[in-house]
Amino acid sequence: MATAESTSAPACTHAPKPGCDAATATAKFPKLAPLIAYLGSLKGRADLSVLSNLLAGLNLTLDDLKPALCFGNCSYKRNTIAESPHFELLALCWRSGHCTPIHNHVGSSCAFRVVHGAPTEIRFKMTPSGLACPIQTTQMEAGFVCSAEDDDIHQVANLEPPGTDAVTLHIYSPPPAHWKTFNGPVSDGPDRT
Repeated sequence: MATAESTSAPACTHAPKPGCDAATATAKFPKLAPLIAYLGSLKGRADLSVLSNLLAGLNLTLDDLKPALCFGNCSYKRNTIAESPHFELLALCWRSGHCTPIHNHVGSSCAFRVVHGAPTEIRFKMTPSGLACPIQTTQMEAGFVCSAEDDDIHQVANLEPPGTDAVTLHIYSPPPAHWKTFNGPVSDGPDRT
């Protein structure tokens, strides 16, 4: 597996700051200006291909997102950059071992770009038993853009060694309201009773 340097940012001890409007976010994050301008103009759900193309055209470093970088101790941290009823723009910060639940994106367009590190996306399909079964695993390097919508089921995780952080820039349009989480076929091992 490819590794990335630790961002060496301490875990946050304060409550996350609320997101700001598009104009304030543009001032704090100038490299995100074209993306924020598009998101601020939305009157409904964003087109997934437009989100993916805008993210692919960005040239970002950790320094560009510094005001939004906050890591959690026990779980990945969602840091809101800007939001409206039609979108959420977030920087997600991942320590080694942090992962999302298995989830879908019903009612939302979701796209994200890897800014730092090498997180892994695991795609799933539903089985007749009602469990989500993994069907594809992709390790994503900096610059990789991932997108999903509606019934796409996935999980994102930082599977890199301890001390190796990851940062991703996410857009949800509209913000999650109807997403579902799923159980996968996980076991603690054979029953030894």
